[in-house]
Formats: sequence, C-alpha cells, structure tokens
Amino acid sequence: MAHEILRPTFERRDNRGLFCEIVNGFSFSAASRGRMSAGAVMGNHFHKKTRIFFFLVSGSATVRTVDVATGATDAFQLSEGEGVYLEPGESHSIRYESESEFVMLKSLPYDPKEPDTYEYPVEN
Repeated sequence: MAHEILRPTFERRDNRGLFCEIVNGFSFSAASRGRMSAGAVMGNHFHKKTRIFFFLVSGSATVRTVDVATGATDAFQLSEGEGVYLEPGESHSIRYESESEFVMLKSLPYDPKEPDTYEYPVEN
C-alpha cells in the first residue's frame, strides 16, 4: 500500500510572496491547522468513514500506516510543501522530525458524540 506524496497543484512566487494551491478535487467538511514540536507523535488511530488530506506547510515528518483489514504497511518521509491522503481503514501515525506546521482537511467534521476515531497503534 504505497502512498503517493503530493506537491502543490499550482504555485506562484513573485514580488508579493507565495501562493500555493495545495490540493484540488477533494471535497472536505473540516479544515485544521497546527504546529507540532520535534519528536511529537500524532495519530495511532484510524477512521472508518473519514478521508484525510495531510499537508506539511513547514518542517518534516515520518508517516507510518497500516491497513487494519490486511495488515499492509507503509512508511515514508514528508518534507515542507508535501502532502498525502490517509484513507478510511488505514491507521496512521505522524512523527515530527523537526518543528512543523501542518494543514489537515477532513472529508467529515469531528463529532464528539460520534468521533469516528479508533485507537490502533502504529509502530513509531
């Protein structure tokens, strides 16, 4: 289950600064952003319904995944300006190798009454 690492679909740099379209063709219901310290780990869970697009604005991270149905695994590095889709039924952990900022788009919003988050440790 190899993951495709995605880069912005459009980028413009000029005297005003930088403009990036980080993804297109993905309908989402929730957007989150965050900043994590070097060594921090997020995830170790999967979603049954929610599809995620995870994008590193700055920094670097190691992503590990396991398909909870088949046991298939993947591990890869993300650097600044790269993103990846995390699919339903795919447990994921993200270990930040340096201080990093990220954007996460989710196909479904978080609902505390029905969180669609299931613990499933992924080797870090």
